[in-house]
Amino acid sequence: MAIEPVKKIRIIAHKDVQDDVIEALQEAGTVHVERLSEEELLQPREVEEVEVEQVRRCTYAISQTEFLLGFFKQYGFQKTGFFQTLIKEKYPMTLEAFARAPERIDLELAYQECSELERRLSAIDEEHARLSQEREDLSDWTELQMDLDEIEGTHIYGMMLVRLPEDEVEDAVSELAEEAPESALDVLCERGDLKCCVVVYHPESLEAVEEVLARHKPRRATLPRHPLEPAERLEQVDREMAALLRRREILLTGVRAHAEKRSEIEILREYLVNQRRNAQLTTQFGRTRATVVIEGWVTEENQGITKSALGTVAGGVAVELSDLGEDDHPPVSLKNRKWVRPFEMLTRLYGIPNGIEYDPTWLIAISFVAFFGFCIGDVGYGLVIVVAFLLMRRFLPLGRNVKDLLLVMAYGGAFAMVIGVITGSWFGINPENLPSFLQSLAVLDPLRDPIPVMGICMALGLIHMMSGTIVEFRDNIRDGEWLSAIIDQGLVFLFFIALGVAVPLALAKVVPTTVAFLIGITPVVLMLLLLGRSAKSVPGKAINGLYETYNTVVGWMGDTISYVRLYALGLATFVIGWVVNTLAGMVQGMAPVIGILLALLVLLIGHTFNVTINLLGAFVHPLRLEFVEFFGKFYEDGGREFSPMGVDSKIVIIEKDGA
Repeated sequence: MAIEPVKKIRIIAHKDVQDDVIEALQEAGTVHVERLSEEELLQPREVEEVEVEQVRRCTYAISQTEFLLGFFKQYGFQKTGFFQTLIKEKYPMTLEAFARAPERIDLELAYQECSELERRLSAIDEEHARLSQEREDLSDWTELQMDLDEIEGTHIYGMMLVRLPEDEVEDAVSELAEEAPESALDVLCERGDLKCCVVVYHPESLEAVEEVLARHKPRRATLPRHPLEPAERLEQVDREMAALLRRREILLTGVRAHAEKRSEIEILREYLVNQRRNAQLTTQFGRTRATVVIEGWVTEENQGITKSALGTVAGGVAVELSDLGEDDHPPVSLKNRKWVRPFEMLTRLYGIPNGIEYDPTWLIAISFVAFFGFCIGDVGYGLVIVVAFLLMRRFLPLGRNVKDLLLVMAYGGAFAMVIGVITGSWFGINPENLPSFLQSLAVLDPLRDPIPVMGICMALGLIHMMSGTIVEFRDNIRDGEWLSAIIDQGLVFLFFIALGVAVPLALAKVVPTTVAFLIGITPVVLMLLLLGRSAKSVPGKAINGLYETYNTVVGWMGDTISYVRLYALGLATFVIGWVVNTLAGMVQGMAPVIGILLALLVLLIGHTFNVTINLLGAFVHPLRLEFVEFFGKFYEDGGREFSPMGVDSKIVIIEKDGA
């Protein structure tokens, strides 16, 4: 359970079989390709015009597929629900089937036809929006019995359509009669708090009319010019809008026919992305007059697979393997036991360990499962988590990372069942209502006697952080940093050993309190004297020692107490479940049948909410303990992940033939 050893690999092939070599490496999925390191001997291969054209064509085709997928989504022909967004559809296939992706659809034809459909649909949507606005404008003026062309008036009269607040109309009428006697205001209809009014005036009175109306919060209405009355034009607009919708539906039928090939387009997009990446990858190769040279890394375990895959290339390929040099910085490949492997995603989430660092994945696996179990701490919820996530992992089309995450949660759910048994938590049921057999299994009572549970959580935290300190001690010894190991980590060990000896002796009164105090304080004195060694002056050493000692002692105490959150989260899960059960019991007595149905509904909704919200906390908080309290004691990360050449896709899962 450590970082997997890797070897440097150099592949030399004739330039005519370059594509075959790339295909073989892609199928094997075992070689991490690097840029050529010996450029002074082997110049980087010049990119040929055909390859530049290939990248350009791939990029253009990718943009076409993205247009099509976006077009389908825009018009509702792509699933966009929560689970569809969370879990993307997967397409298992062989590499040969993946390579035939361009044959499964005529991309250029689909793009041209959908582009034309998009243009016509956009024109229809724009026209429909314009007619909708016109309809809205006309709806208040249908009682106006005159052609729309005549509304603006002539040299003999003027006309204005306005909406006025109801309480302003009377004042406006009286003011117009006084200040613009050659005008009249007539109310056509009411729309809420507004009245739709027609103002007729002599053209010479326009300025006076506008001054009067301006004092009464008017809303001018502008109607389109048309040789029909408003009511007639409104009927015509409705007919035009209905016709547009019929045309739109016909066009959407065409979109639907293309959208049925959405899966082929998604697969083609992934194929094109990989083709472009492979074309760009060739710039990392070296060259001679007739050959290409590929350098990279391969794990010791996959040397044979790599040689076998390259041996199938016609014309022969030379493969050279060599050990790491002093200046080499290889990518890091993690290798763990099968049950630990899913937890590698948690390590990667923080950062890959560097090449000489200890792989902490197995420690994370044990501690994360324990912490997760404490946060849930219920047999029923743990069982639901295990069953639900294993079924999702088995039957849903998921990628490797999501499957690993579900398995990690299932492990945690199994341990939550163990914690639930020893704490008497079964779907939040009152422990006193459990069968006597189940009550006898409960050895801890987090609700009535929390101190032992809190103590266990802090003890787990102390062991957790101490294991990280042991790893750092080991790394310092390995690197020859004996002084750092003895002082920085050794004094921490001595501090807790002294506390473990002094406190029991003092409580049992085996030795005088003074002696116990001296035993406990000795490591602290040594910290004061030695932790400030990096300072140059004596006062600097004293101040630095005091500062580092304070940080060490108080930091360890604070970090240990932070593990009490495990108890708090587990207690919250139990209490919320208890409240849900209590509410269900209260509504059950409301009526013989309805009460039972309501109680079942409360139980279903309440417990679903409880397990969902606490599932999030049970993942985030243990992860924080791993990344902050645990990794902070030793972990540096900074490594490059071993990323072998292969099909890079989140939706296409390459299967081996016969798998």
